[in-house]
Amino acid sequence: MSNAKIHSTHLERKACVYVRQSTYMQVMHHQESTELQYNLEARAAALGWPQSAIEIIDEDQGRSGTTSEHRSGFQRLMVDVSMDKVGIVLMLDASRLARNNSDWHRLIEICGLSRTLIADAGAIYDPREPNDRLLLGVKGTLSEAELFTLRTRLHEGRWNKAKKGSLKMTLPVGYVLGSDGSWELDPDTQVCERLRHIFETFRRLGVARRVAYELKRQGLEVPTRLTCKENYGTLVWKAPTLSTIIRILSNPVYTGAYVYGRWSYTGNKRSKKSGKAIGHQLPIEEWPVCIHDHHPPFISWEEYVNNRKQLRQNWNQEMSVGATREGAALLQGIVYCGVCGRKMSIQNRASAEKRSPSYICQRGYEDGDQHICQSMTSRHVDAGVVVAFLEALSPIQLEIAARVLNRVEEEIATQRRQWGLQLEQARYEARAAQRKYDTVDAENRLVAAEVERRWNEKLERVARLEQAYEKAEQELKWNMTEEERASIRELSEDIPAIWAAETTTNSERKQLLRYAIETVQLDGVTQPGQIEVQIHWRSGTVTTLTVERSAPGEGSLKTPEPAVALIKELASQYGYDEIAKELNARGLRSAFGRPFTKYHVGYVCRREGIGRGKPRDEH
Repeated sequence: MSNAKIHSTHLERKACVYVRQSTYMQVMHHQESTELQYNLEARAAALGWPQSAIEIIDEDQGRSGTTSEHRSGFQRLMVDVSMDKVGIVLMLDASRLARNNSDWHRLIEICGLSRTLIADAGAIYDPREPNDRLLLGVKGTLSEAELFTLRTRLHEGRWNKAKKGSLKMTLPVGYVLGSDGSWELDPDTQVCERLRHIFETFRRLGVARRVAYELKRQGLEVPTRLTCKENYGTLVWKAPTLSTIIRILSNPVYTGAYVYGRWSYTGNKRSKKSGKAIGHQLPIEEWPVCIHDHHPPFISWEEYVNNRKQLRQNWNQEMSVGATREGAALLQGIVYCGVCGRKMSIQNRASAEKRSPSYICQRGYEDGDQHICQSMTSRHVDAGVVVAFLEALSPIQLEIAARVLNRVEEEIATQRRQWGLQLEQARYEARAAQRKYDTVDAENRLVAAEVERRWNEKLERVARLEQAYEKAEQELKWNMTEEERASIRELSEDIPAIWAAETTTNSERKQLLRYAIETVQLDGVTQPGQIEVQIHWRSGTVTTLTVERSAPGEGSLKTPEPAVALIKELASQYGYDEIAKELNARGLRSAFGRPFTKYHVGYVCRREGIGRGKPRDEH
C-alpha cells in the first residue's frame, strides 16, 4: 500500500502507534477497541514501515486523555516528534491521543514543524497542508465536544436519579436489595446483630480503636462484602480492623438515609497515576442529596452526627479533646489556659524519674511570643478536681449502682448472643460443606479431594469456636449468681473505692471525668503561689476552687535517708568508691533506684558539706 503523502524521509524514521483506553474497566472489558488499536501496527507495516521501525506506545492504558500531565507515553511521543525521530503517528481516532484542544493542537503544531504525518484507521493527514490541518482541528474539537456532551448527559441523568433516591450504588454490609428494588435489612440475623453490637460498643467506649480491640478480645469477627471481580458482593467474615470499624461508624446509610454527593471533585489536585481529580469530603450541611427514612435504620441520625463528632474529637489536635490515653495527667485533653484561653499540653517527665507531669501553655511561645504563658505540676490540680468530682457524684451513687448492674448484665447477655450466633453460623457452613461433599462423585478424585479439604476447614473452625466459647463461658461466668450481683451493687455504690482501685487504669479515670466535666480552666498567674481552677460541668454549672502551687523541689526524688546517714558516717574515713561499694553491698539504692557510684556519693557529700566535699554555696 502506497500513499502520495508518504515520502522516503518519513520511512527513514519510526512509526508510532499510540494505544490508550480511558479507564481500567475499559482496558479489562472493552477488548474490541483495544484490539483495533493494536491492529494499527499492521496498517503501519502495510504503509511501508519495517517491523523493526514500528513502536507501540501503550503505557498510558487506563489513564484519562483530559490532560497530558500524567501520561508519560504521550509526553515521550511529543519529545520524539519534536526531535524528528517519528515519521508517522497512528491512532484509532483523535480521542485516543487527546481529549482537549490544547494538547491536540500542540501535537499538530509540532508534527507540522517536524514534517510528521498523522494517521487514523481511515486516512493519512499532513499537518503542513491547509485542508488536512483544518480537518485535524475539526476532529480535535469534535473529540473534546463529544467528551463534554457525554459527561453532561451522564451527569444530569445520574443526579436526577440520585435526587429521587433511585440511583443504584453498592450497598454496605447489612443491607440487600428487595424484589422491588428497595433496600432491606440483611435476612442474616448474625450480620444485623453484629452491626448493632459494633454501634453499642462504640456508644459505650467512644473510641474506634477500642471497639476493634474489644471485638478481637471477644473473638468476634466483622461482616464485609468482597469488592474484587471474583465473587463480587459475597459476604465474608474477617477479623476486625480499625479501618473497618471507622468505615461502619462514619457511613450515614446506617441511619436509614439515602446520601449522595458526600465528596466533591472540584479541586485542582489530581492523581499522578490516573490524572483523575482527588475528592475531598463535604460537611453534612453541604450534602446535595440526603433523603431520610429511605430504608430501615440501625441507629438514629442524631446518634450518627454525635458519632462523627466523637471520632473527630478523638484526634489529638489543638481544637479537639483527643481520645483518653494512659498517663498520670488526668485532665489530658480537657484542660485550658485561664489566661489566654488556649488548650494546654502535657509535659511528661522521664519515666525513671517518677515525677508528676505538668500542664503547660506554650502555643503562644511556639507562635513567636517571648515566653510561655504558664505551667504547673498536675499533682495538686488533679487532686482538687478529683475531690470535686467525687463529691458531685455522691448524691447519685444509688442510681449509678443500678445502671452499672444493668449494664453488666446487658453486656454479658449481648456477648453470649454474639458468640452463639457466630457458632451457629460456623456449624451451618460445616453442614453445607458436608452436603456438597456427599453429592460429589467419589470417582472424581480431584474434585472430591478439594471439597473434602474445604469441609475439613469448616470443621476445624467449628472446633476452634466451640473451645473458645467454652473458655469464654468459664471466664465471663455468663450466669451471674445473687452473690455476684450483690458484690457488683455494693462496689458500684462506693465510687471512691472504684476510683482508687489498682485495677482502674488512668485511661478509665480520665473517661469517668469526661462523663461529668466538659473543660477545666487553670490560672496560675493572677494569684502568686496559687492556682485558680474553674471546672465547667456538662450540666452547665461552674465550680471554682483554689489549690496551692507546688513548692520548689516538692515531689522530686531524694536520696533515701538511711543512705545519707551511712555516707555521713563513712565520709571521714573512706573514699567515694569505697563508700559506694558499701552502700550497694547493703542493698541501698540512689534516688532513682539505681546502684550507687562514686558520683552519687560525691554529690551527697558536696551537698551536705562532709568528707572531701564542700557545700554547694561555697563554690
